Amino acid sequence: MTFSLLLLAHWIGDFGLQTSNMALNKSKSLKWLLLHVLTYTGVLLAFSAFLISLEDLTFFVGVNGLLHGITDFFTSKLAHRYKDIPRRFFPILGFDQLLHTLTLYWTLQMI
Repeated sequence: MTFSLLLLAHWIGDFGLQTSNMALNKSKSLKWLLLHVLTYTGVLLAFSAFLISLEDLTFFVGVNGLLHGITDFFTSKLAHRYKDIPRRFFPILGFDQLLHTLTLYWTLQMI
């Protein structure tokens, strides 16, 4: 149940609250990437506060926020390069989501 709720938090933070400016500009601007990562991390923190012990919360949210930013730094640049080639663009987005999901799972197992 905890992992399912964390996936919901991930969806809200990564898609639901991502503005068009974030989505379109995070590949070109550290400002927009940082705003996206802070939004994502804030949502993850809000959910995790009810699911994870306080002693593990900083590690879990911190590592996920950091790795989310690193992942998006690279995958957003690659996705932007292929934005007009759906056959390449969508697998990149899928790989991005796979990495985020594995990160959530891995860090949850560590605590």
